[in-house]
Amino acid sequence: MAIETTVLDFKLSKSFEEYKAYMNSTEQQAMFNEMGVKTFYIGKSLNDPKRAIVIFQGSESVLYEIFTNPQTKPIVEASGHIYEGTKITRWIS
Repeated sequence: MAIETTVLDFKLSKSFEEYKAYMNSTEQQAMFNEMGVKTFYIGKSLNDPKRAIVIFQGSESVLYEIFTNPQTKPIVEASGHIYEGTKITRWIS
């Protein structure tokens, strides 16, 4: 099975610091570990402090399928990630 790198570019409803703390929490990291997903990078835009990017790596399609499933929208938005308008790019090696 191929490893996919997924890049999410999105707006925030909370501060970047709050979002990053949520993503790095023990609970979130445990969930990612169960899914076989690694978070490689969490960053904010230099031009817009309410815009962030996250780079994940995991099995092909795992993050894309989770993120595009409407049932996960409340979970995604609990972090401060604004679901609407998110740009998703997917990369494979």
